Amino acid sequence: MELTLAVGDIVIDKISGEIGLLVERYLLTNKGPDDPIALWAWDVYWVGAKIIPEKRLTPWTEYGLTNIIKAGTFMHYRNI
Repeated sequence: MELTLAVGDIVIDKISGEIGLLVERYLLTNKGPDDPIALWAWDVYWVGAKIIPEKRLTPWTEYGLTNIIKAGTFMHYRNI
């Protein structure tokens, strides 16, 4: 299953109930976006009753984020 993420997508942590908004995607490697080992990351802005204000904006690697969605721990809603 191919999973494509985009700015404005929402993820929900099924364990904590926290809601995250995908804010920005950025490249972590220096070789460029077409490099086969390009590593992408996302800034996710979280909301929820137990979120510490300093930890609302957290980085996630795209690989880690897609894997946790595919595993079913996070639900993913596309911004269409």
